[in-house]
This record gives sequence, C-alpha cells and structure tokens, in this order.
Amino acid sequence: MCWSITRAAQAILAALDAGEPPLRLVLGQDAIGGVRSRLGHLASELAAWEDVGRATAIDSS
Repeated sequence: MCWSITRAAQAILAALDAGEPPLRLVLGQDAIGGVRSRLGHLASELAAWEDVGRATAIDSS
C-alpha cells in the first residue's frame, strides 16, 4: 500500500472545513473499494428481506 500522508492530511482538513463534513471519510482506493463492496452486500440483503421488514409496520389507519 502506497499512499501520501500529505494528501491524507489535506483530505482530512478539507473534510473538516466542509459545510457538511462526512460522518466517515474513506481514504484510498482499497478502502473505497471495500466500502462499495460492503454497501453492495447490504443493498442486496435489504432487497431480499425488505418485504419481511415492511410487513412489521404498524397500520396508520
């Protein structure tokens, strides 16, 4: 893994200065790939179980 501590520091400072900073700042291609992969798995699981989850809602009528 080769990354620049200077670029990482600049990214952190930019996030801190942002009007809406991220809750989690993901730095580096490997980290971004890992997060995207995990999000894909979560989206698939949600889609598979969405009907079951929605069936537990309280009727508002």
